[in-house]
Amino acid sequence: MKAIKKITSAVMAAVLALCAFTVNAAAAPSEEKTVVVSIEAFSVGCGYVLEPTLISISDGDTAATAVKKALEENNIIYNASYEYGFYINSISFEHTAAIPDYITNAVVAHDDEYDEDIIFGDYIEEDATPNDLASNDYVYGLSGWMYTINQPTAESLSKGMSQAYVKNGDVIRVQFSLDCGADIGTANLSGMPQWGYHADFYETADKTELTRAIAESTAKAQSPLFNALKKMKQTAAKLPATQAEVDSALSDYNTILSLNPISGDVDGNNKISIFDAIMIQKAVLSGSEFSDIQTLIADCNGDGQVSVLDAILVQKSALFIQTTAENNI
Repeated sequence: MKAIKKITSAVMAAVLALCAFTVNAAAAPSEEKTVVVSIEAFSVGCGYVLEPTLISISDGDTAATAVKKALEENNIIYNASYEYGFYINSISFEHTAAIPDYITNAVVAHDDEYDEDIIFGDYIEEDATPNDLASNDYVYGLSGWMYTINQPTAESLSKGMSQAYVKNGDVIRVQFSLDCGADIGTANLSGMPQWGYHADFYETADKTELTRAIAESTAKAQSPLFNALKKMKQTAAKLPATQAEVDSALSDYNTILSLNPISGDVDGNNKISIFDAIMIQKAVLSGSEFSDIQTLIADCNGDGQVSVLDAILVQKSALFIQTTAENNI
């Protein structure tokens, strides 16, 4: 019979207290600075609760100040407790949980008696309510809201939010963890395996610059830049994304930002023509692949793939431009 270790509520509460925050007295007025704050429920397949957002801060502000401001400015309801300092118990938002397979299938122990691996899915016992996400949801005694500032270090993870002073440009990520940080890549740094908890399930990448770029993006309407922004968000939401994947998504976004291409202009001549439509159609029918940049440009309907539908849209745009030009002669 598999022996699944039970973690006491008191010990877990102490762990979560490291991620707790209190609201300090307001600092003296100074030149406005900003940090990025994101609220992430990637571990349960819920995406962003709050997409990366620029929040103004003053000298002397802490991560607690910034996170509380982000929650309240965006009308996000949360519940907090003072039992071990001040930390987030739950955040309210509508969701349907779909814990990713890379988490449920993570091997966390080996049963020597039966010579088989124990996967993390064995620990998941209870469901969360559909209207909020709270400590102890899904995995009693292990789950809760945690935070990082920029790329975490062992020292930074030892501080609660109210102890962590922030500076202009910092990136604060509040993340829901199912297993004391093992699923979000902070367990090893915070020494969890030494206390009998699980080690990180997989290696995680530094998403600081990616998160900052998402916050600073002004892409709104369907366009190649908007496609590149969506790709960055998808990469951010993939917890075990490699550093190469993160860097590639950020690089593609910056390239598109620099080029400012016209949607559908895959030949790069700064205009839409029937030849662009033909290039897209040929690529689709032959099964050949565009470069990442060409794919972002060719995906005219923003569905994340290049298809005949995109070729039709480009063809219609080219014919409209041609007809308009002829009528103006």
